[in-house]
Amino acid sequence: METLPTHDPSKSPAALDLRGLRAFLAVAEELHFGRAAERLGMAQPPLSQLIRRLEQGLGHSLFLRDTRKVELTAAGQALVELARDLFSRLDNGLKHVHAVGRGEAGRLVIGFTPTVALNILPRVILRFRDDYPDVEVGLFEMLPDPLHEALDSRVIDAAIIREPSEDLGKRIIPIFLEPFVAVLPATHPLADPDTPFDLGMLRSEPFVLFPHDRGSRNLAKPLALCAEASFVPRVVQEVPGWQTAVSMVGAGIGVSIQPASVTQLQSPGVVYRRIPSKIQSVVALMTRPQDERPMIANFISASAQLMGG
Repeated sequence: METLPTHDPSKSPAALDLRGLRAFLAVAEELHFGRAAERLGMAQPPLSQLIRRLEQGLGHSLFLRDTRKVELTAAGQALVELARDLFSRLDNGLKHVHAVGRGEAGRLVIGFTPTVALNILPRVILRFRDDYPDVEVGLFEMLPDPLHEALDSRVIDAAIIREPSEDLGKRIIPIFLEPFVAVLPATHPLADPDTPFDLGMLRSEPFVLFPHDRGSRNLAKPLALCAEASFVPRVVQEVPGWQTAVSMVGAGIGVSIQPASVTQLQSPGVVYRRIPSKIQSVVALMTRPQDERPMIANFISASAQLMGG
């Protein structure tokens, strides 16, 4: 008859080691100490000692043993289910830990400027989510200066920004280039797509453009395009964003120059004409220079694929 192990009050179930539980589970599944020891790659006497210490810690026999067979006690049967559940949870938890360590799980917070929201941002996020579906992505829309501050203070992990400054101590990775378009009222003589067009034809028109201030870095290239066409635009209305610019053009206040993403705004009374030029709008990914986390590297890799696609 199996003798009840002597309970050691200094050992509680919480203190039971995983090695002992794995040994117990092997014996419970094999119902044979020799086969269990072989499966675990150990000798049988140390295995028997592990089981004995486990029984003493619990204060219950886990196996009925005789010379012919090994059987589970009621306590042993209950422990089998607990051990299997514990190891399943542990294995899943460790898989998650490894995924986080590889940057394949966790949370990534991305800041972006309004002018990338129409076209570039959705493409970047879709690409990243396809590659890393277990990463939760948080999004914050900001103007450029607050975006830099949020990156410095670690409120966000990375930023997607148009026409970034190169002298602010950030890592800048261009991810997308796009041409510019002229935004014209639908009633304009040059709105007909079959009519030949170049930007110089708008030299006498009133313009709706972004203001000259630190909050907007999206004016320099439209001005460079006008200079390339040998004129300085006559700005009659400054606007804070694309939607306002398009609405003003649609109302007949003037014409505008914007990156081609603005064509996503299908506003009544507005026509877009592409401006042939090597001057293009640059969208870049911005990160802290020393941030070498795998998740950041993964996001850079997914974002950079846009440049080639």
